[in-house]
Amino acid sequence: MANALTKDLEIMFENLIEGFDAACVMSRAVDTSYPDPKAMQRANDTFYRPQNYRTSIVTGVDISGQSDTDIIQRQVPTTFRTPDNVRYKVNFLENRDPLHLERMGKSAAIDLAANIEANLLSTVALQSAIVIKKVGALTWDDGATAEALMLTRGVPSGRSRKLFLNPFDYKDIAKDLGNRAYIGDMSKDAYVRSKVPDIATFETFRTDTQYNLAAIGTLTSTTVSGNQSFTPTAMTGDLPTDNRRMTLVVAGANIANSKNGDSFTIAGVNAVHNIDKTDTGQLMTFRIISGAGTANLVITPAIIITGPYKNCSTQAANGAAITFLNTVTKPVNAFFADGAVTLDFGDIAVQTSGGVTWMKARTKQGVPIAMGYEQTMMKGELAIRCITRYATTVLDPEMCGVILANQT
Repeated sequence: MANALTKDLEIMFENLIEGFDAACVMSRAVDTSYPDPKAMQRANDTFYRPQNYRTSIVTGVDISGQSDTDIIQRQVPTTFRTPDNVRYKVNFLENRDPLHLERMGKSAAIDLAANIEANLLSTVALQSAIVIKKVGALTWDDGATAEALMLTRGVPSGRSRKLFLNPFDYKDIAKDLGNRAYIGDMSKDAYVRSKVPDIATFETFRTDTQYNLAAIGTLTSTTVSGNQSFTPTAMTGDLPTDNRRMTLVVAGANIANSKNGDSFTIAGVNAVHNIDKTDTGQLMTFRIISGAGTANLVITPAIIITGPYKNCSTQAANGAAITFLNTVTKPVNAFFADGAVTLDFGDIAVQTSGGVTWMKARTKQGVPIAMGYEQTMMKGELAIRCITRYATTVLDPEMCGVILANQT
């Protein structure tokens, strides 16, 4: 009996591992890593990853009088989440059917994978710097607009791009394509099968999960309080500076109604091309990361107006009007370039002891999963726990964004 139960549990774990990747969409499209578990334990589960350098161009034959690029080692902190778990019990009567455990393994795979997808999507939804507001239903052209914004802001064309559409906006784009005057394979597939091909240079996916970005509260006459910008630095005290963010001091009678994740523009502050520093003519979009409800908003991206990391045309001027973009609660459509978003996996240091048996493995995608089980004779139960651990990070908010459809 013990051998038969062990075999059933092994089959269950195999189903969990094999079925996991099939439930993943966004998590297969981001960069992944496996930090050293010993180092993570000693660093309180936080580590730092470097961002790309940027340089300044100087011209001439004799450049001895020119200034060197001020190299700043920009690093981004990543902190692991508490572990995700699936736990359940089966009694000795339920366990007579071996398919019971097999089905539970498949269900655990779907649920754990879906939770990783949901947390990854929410991280991108709340921290992406590029925000496209669309009044009305999403169309094919809106995906092309996202690519145009990335190009004008200097996101290299050589980096592959991914676009993740929620089911309803995916449907609207299929409808838009199906209604186009020309009939080609793309329009035919959209009309007959409601299938959307890759948009512009984006690899385009439909997601099973969605994240609803809540509408702003009552926010009237919100303005910048004092001239403000940010200067990148390598360190703040003993820790690396998070140069993705800055504190923006604002004023307004209803600022207490602001929320983390709200998106906005600042009058007169345009985005610039990250390489040649030309003004794009497009207002830079910002997100509230923390501090919502107060006059001191931590926002991303930081407003940098000089040097190789310049991303804005000018400082946020005293009294400049702030306009919020997320006017209606709707699911986001996320997009990013390679290297902008990361998914990091943590080790699960479990040991078989005290009557608990553990099995560990990684999925084909590389997700570490452990499953433990123990029997309680007097209660007549078999207890099972499945566990995984990870961290989601927006490494470069200016290389990822969201499209908000059906706004006002």
